[in-house]
Amino acid sequence: MNIAVCVKQVMLQEMADESKETDGASREASQLVNNANDYYAVEEALKWKDRYGGTVTCLSMGPEKCQEQLRDIAALGVDRIVLLSGREFAGADTLATSYTLAAGIRKLGGFQLVLTGEQSLDGETGQVGPSLAEQLGIVHVANVSEICSAQDDREMVVKRELEDREVTIKLPLPALLCIRKHINQPRIPSVVGLMKAKTAQITVWGPDDLGIEPGRVGLSGSPTRVVGVYHPAGKERKADGEIVRYADNRQCAARILSKIGACDDKGTGVFT
Repeated sequence: MNIAVCVKQVMLQEMADESKETDGASREASQLVNNANDYYAVEEALKWKDRYGGTVTCLSMGPEKCQEQLRDIAALGVDRIVLLSGREFAGADTLATSYTLAAGIRKLGGFQLVLTGEQSLDGETGQVGPSLAEQLGIVHVANVSEICSAQDDREMVVKRELEDREVTIKLPLPALLCIRKHINQPRIPSVVGLMKAKTAQITVWGPDDLGIEPGRVGLSGSPTRVVGVYHPAGKERKADGEIVRYADNRQCAARILSKIGACDDKGTGVFT
């Protein structure tokens, strides 16, 4: 099975904190790291390759400086890395990002499975995976907690984690899966892998290579945009609080409800 894994580079937290005085967050001028949640998707792809063969290709969109972080991915043992890079892609929101990634996957071709992390640690929207599946015209499952089996590259069985239960789903291939964190333990690169990564070839494609519509990428193709990155004002204030301690749970509940104006201290109107 040939698997494509989409990965992203995000700013270090300190850089994101410093950008609160600017009109946005620029990855061009920031120190970047690989999105931690994406390592679980990469590991799941490599585990599948180790068991059953096939190839693993990692695809990313970002400035050319992202090649440094992508070599950390190469050290894990993936077969190929492709970076979609160009000034035209800058400022992309989740819709424009998924459109660009879809163009890259179509150019690569021949994939039965596309994996993403559950969300990036900067935007935390969880939108790119489902949107990418829609762009590719394939089915998708989010919050995947286990890849159980596949049959003849035609269908796959996975488990999906919900708030109060886990469900088992059979889906046709090709498909896209958004991988939950902690589904596995990402591997540590070997010394041999680290050495190979230094000279690994990273393919870089720009807008002309993908044959995309200019108005659908980057800032011009984004119906939403980031206008600032900052800490919520509430985190900078120290609000007075009260710890409610009663031996009787009814008394605790009555006191809490009285504080928000739902009843008096005795619970009148709530308890019978």
